[in-house]
Amino acid sequence: MTKRHKVQKNQTREIKPNFLETHWEKIVIPLLIVLPLIYFSPFLNPNKMIAGSDYLIGGYPFEKWIKEQHELPLWYPDVFSGIPVLGAPSGGPLAPLNLLKNIMPPQVAFALAFIIFFFIAGLGTYLYLKEIGLSPFSAAMGAFIYQFAGNLATTPEAGHAGRAASIATFPLILFFIHCGLRSKRLSYFILTGLVTAFAFYEGHLQITYYGLLFIIGYVIYYLVAHRKEIFRNDLAKIFVYGLSTIVLICLLMAATWLPVLGGLGTAARGVVRGYEYATSWSMPPQEIIDLFIPSYSGLLENYWGFNSFKIHLEYFGLFALILAIITIVLYWKKSYVKFYAISILVVILVAIGGHTPFFRIFYILIPGFKLFRAPALIFYLISFSAIILAAIGFDNIFIKKQEEKEQLIFRRNFYIIGIIMLAIFIIIALIYIAGRDGVLRSMQDSFYQKFVSAYGVQIARAKISNMFASYPKFIEGIWRSLIFLIIILSMIYASIKKRIKPWIFATIAIALSLFDQLTLVSKFRPSGPSPDIYYAADDVVKFLRNDRSIFRIFPFQYEHSNDSYLLYHNLQSAGGYIPNPIQRYQDFIGAGTSVMFNPINLIQFPSFVDMLNVKYIIAPNLPEDISRYDAQSQRYINEMNRYLSRFSRAFVGQQNSVYLNDSALGRAYFVADYQVGKEPKILGTMESQDFNPRQIVILSEDPKVLHPDKISDLAQVEIKIIQYSANKIVCTNKSAYPGFLVLADNWHPDWQVFVDGENSNLYRANYTFRAVYLTAGEHEVVFAYISPYFNTGKVISIVAFILSLGFCLLAIIFKV
Repeated sequence: MTKRHKVQKNQTREIKPNFLETHWEKIVIPLLIVLPLIYFSPFLNPNKMIAGSDYLIGGYPFEKWIKEQHELPLWYPDVFSGIPVLGAPSGGPLAPLNLLKNIMPPQVAFALAFIIFFFIAGLGTYLYLKEIGLSPFSAAMGAFIYQFAGNLATTPEAGHAGRAASIATFPLILFFIHCGLRSKRLSYFILTGLVTAFAFYEGHLQITYYGLLFIIGYVIYYLVAHRKEIFRNDLAKIFVYGLSTIVLICLLMAATWLPVLGGLGTAARGVVRGYEYATSWSMPPQEIIDLFIPSYSGLLENYWGFNSFKIHLEYFGLFALILAIITIVLYWKKSYVKFYAISILVVILVAIGGHTPFFRIFYILIPGFKLFRAPALIFYLISFSAIILAAIGFDNIFIKKQEEKEQLIFRRNFYIIGIIMLAIFIIIALIYIAGRDGVLRSMQDSFYQKFVSAYGVQIARAKISNMFASYPKFIEGIWRSLIFLIIILSMIYASIKKRIKPWIFATIAIALSLFDQLTLVSKFRPSGPSPDIYYAADDVVKFLRNDRSIFRIFPFQYEHSNDSYLLYHNLQSAGGYIPNPIQRYQDFIGAGTSVMFNPINLIQFPSFVDMLNVKYIIAPNLPEDISRYDAQSQRYINEMNRYLSRFSRAFVGQQNSVYLNDSALGRAYFVADYQVGKEPKILGTMESQDFNPRQIVILSEDPKVLHPDKISDLAQVEIKIIQYSANKIVCTNKSAYPGFLVLADNWHPDWQVFVDGENSNLYRANYTFRAVYLTAGEHEVVFAYISPYFNTGKVISIVAFILSLGFCLLAIIFKV
């Protein structure tokens, strides 16, 4: 064989693609589902569950309770004196993936939902990057990075599957709208509407809303950038299809949005509360450093930053961050670079909220910003934008062949950028390592007073302690980031000097990025035992379950005052955990604008506990001899004893005691007389010692019936509750005189009352409860949750879904 033939043979060998290169696209999509499946595989076992904080304190008990109901519940009666199931614009039990909980344990369905969301996140990103012209190698890199980006991958820590759903579906929505803009085909716009509705049903309203605002900006950018290609007829078609998409989303969401409109003004959230509320939980600007050195502000229990706590990460990997910076500097004129670079700047200004005056512009001009808080929730759009920029840069550096002139310019600029980045990191490392004591003193001096003014001395000291404790990890983080920077720059240098196949670079980039991200985000994947073990009944619950009557519990001082542990055991609590209670109930218990259980009035005014049908009070076992305690502790124990002295102790457990309230009014009781109160003054009247809820009920409107001559001579009337379920309550009474049947459950406009089968007026009683007027005699009273908004919205949503599928199928067939 001649030398020439040998060279040709070798060249042929070199350009022949291998299996991985040939089947790359067939391998990527299965891997996008396999990785999340492996990541969450421990939780597909019913003996374990994702121990996310919000899921433990609220999510799982509600899922269990819903599964136990014989019909779709529209009302939660067991917490906060009752709240509507569809009181917030999210799917709740109507969410599509909620069906999984009917065929498997809820905790397993919860883990499976995360697997699905992570897959959707990767798939949407992959399809979008390919759609804008990037290679499958670059698209895969972006997809895997976004799949485990901090804002998405750390949602299990809080058990926020809704947040994960909104963040995950965003790239898929963007993909479909981009395809629609490019092809002008109706099918893509219908798919945009369907996926967006899915995001609303499964997800988080605020996060999905932010994503839609971003997409509106993207559509404007696309139309401007392609204005020469889009003819007038095409523009009109896009406008009509776009408007139809908005209408379709509204129709698909009618089942949840209409009930919210029907109960507008009753919920604690969803009202304007001022600029300070809207800017609460902004992202502290200092935490931008965490994008480069993720351990800067401390992780989880070592967090010392400027929020009360932090159980997530914004970190999306150094590979994406460094490539995004290089892309902005070197490829500014490339398609989409300007849009995503400017988007990052705008979204950062929103995320840091009240830390700059710019947020007021969004607050004033953009609808919805006055209703939301926690602008830091928008940060996922920064992560997504940076990952898109990184993929564009990767495609241009590692995949595409550059002309010799472009290559020379790139080399020169890359060397400059690389040297600058390395120099900055090395200088930072030297400063923070060599000047450790001085840096810590400087940080303490700078931040301590700010912590004190925001959180008080005790929390400020704890934060400073966390700062000192996490500093060694911060130093490790600097070295870690420096090593990653050197590896990334070396990869780019190798791409300049040697011809390495694109799939090799892509594989290395994906592996490097996943290692970088997973070593951090895996700390935010908490594990807990099975629900049977985690929610095992304590001695207090075992005692309370012996009482089969209908009553409420006041967890006065109990470790489960602010969670749904009692709901898990089907015990009704005056407290619990719910994201959006009824505002009037919060006013009644004295919680004000808070959505937490803060029962000041239940402690200060004994009649409030009686009116709430609180039969049992849970409190800690108090010591009899308090002489060994300090003066402040003694005062606190004495105050608790004074409060509890009104009740009789019914049970003493290992840690807590249960007290019986003999003065508690029944869940339903009869009152002869009434008084019409003016809204701002009703609570004040009820707080008076002269107010007797057994003899008089305060109504918010005049029933226009006669008052009784004498109340003291009237015999008590017994009310029997025949049925008490989520959507229906049936009572019977027999009275020699007329009066009002008062039900100690929250009033809501969707509750209706029927007396002997006839619809009657349902009054708001004692500020937040329900009452109906009854004439003398025997009556059957039925309280029924009948929501015309839900019934109408359900029909609209079902019809819209069926029609949208039909139109989409026709549009695909006829290529419209």
